[in-house]
Amino acid sequence: MKSSILVFLSLAIGFTACIKKEVTPLKDEGSTFVKVLGGSSPAVVKSNPIDFVTTAQTITVCDVRKDAANSADLNRSTTVTIKDDTAAVRAANPNYLQLPSNWYILVGSGITKSGGMGGNYTVTFSPGDFAKEIRINIPNAQVLNPSRLYALGFTITGVTADSKISFEKSIVVEIGAKNPWDGVYLMTGTFSDAINTTAWTYIGDQQYSLITISASKCIVRNDDLNGGIPGYIFSNAGAGTYFGAYGLVIGFDAATNKINEFYNYYGDPSLPATAGGNPAAGTGAPLYASSNGRRAVLDPSGVNAVQSKKDILVKHWLIQPSVVPNGPRSFFNDRWKYLGPR
Repeated sequence: MKSSILVFLSLAIGFTACIKKEVTPLKDEGSTFVKVLGGSSPAVVKSNPIDFVTTAQTITVCDVRKDAANSADLNRSTTVTIKDDTAAVRAANPNYLQLPSNWYILVGSGITKSGGMGGNYTVTFSPGDFAKEIRINIPNAQVLNPSRLYALGFTITGVTADSKISFEKSIVVEIGAKNPWDGVYLMTGTFSDAINTTAWTYIGDQQYSLITISASKCIVRNDDLNGGIPGYIFSNAGAGTYFGAYGLVIGFDAATNKINEFYNYYGDPSLPATAGGNPAAGTGAPLYASSNGRRAVLDPSGVNAVQSKKDILVKHWLIQPSVVPNGPRSFFNDRWKYLGPR
């Protein structure tokens, strides 16, 4: 037994010695690097949502760090040039909108910008500084289109001779305006239809995203339906299907958290078309009926309000007078369990 242990130790020591012989020092050991915290090359995307309100908000959009090799380097002044990288924004997501420079104010000591959109930030590290935050103040988030996502790109393009640019040099910050109900939810519940009473049944849980369109109102996108459109999936004799030109828009009373608006997405001509239908053919207020006459209406017997932990209880009807002249055609009784931010 002892001899086996000795053999094992001998092998382990030999293996360790082998590893030590192959280790070489890093090429840039001893250098001072400047980086974007959380950055990479090409740029990574970081989400930074803001509240859809008219009061001013300040957010950090880029955290720049100086990793000094030694105390002498730390105590030197370093100047960093950072590109307002509009190309990185387009590469990250062609659907992003560049956040217009006149919608925000640059804040932070030792940081200036020239050239407007697509220009350059100059970040100055004074002796002893190792972190600088580029922050912006947005006086009124309601200038943003809440149904779209905006972004700013940051890429380090130059540093003074005492430092080098890190591989972690680029980031794209996604900025979306969101009301308190915006988020991702798991829909569970029951479904029945007055016409197809046996064939049409509940198919299972579905993921919804509530997407801000005003300070108190959201589009309800079904993330499980055709890549994500407003609509409801149900079972037709075991096969998945959905109602054409039928989806939801929901609004809330901020004081009570009760649902105070509820209508068919495809009945609102102000909203964009999807694979599920074209709202341009809808009637608009007050009925918000789609081109095929479908309407979404709250069932007054439901709780129809936000619960603790941000879950939502909503009981509602699909009304379609051409099929059922009096009363609802379909019945929904849902719990939308809040999963987290979108």
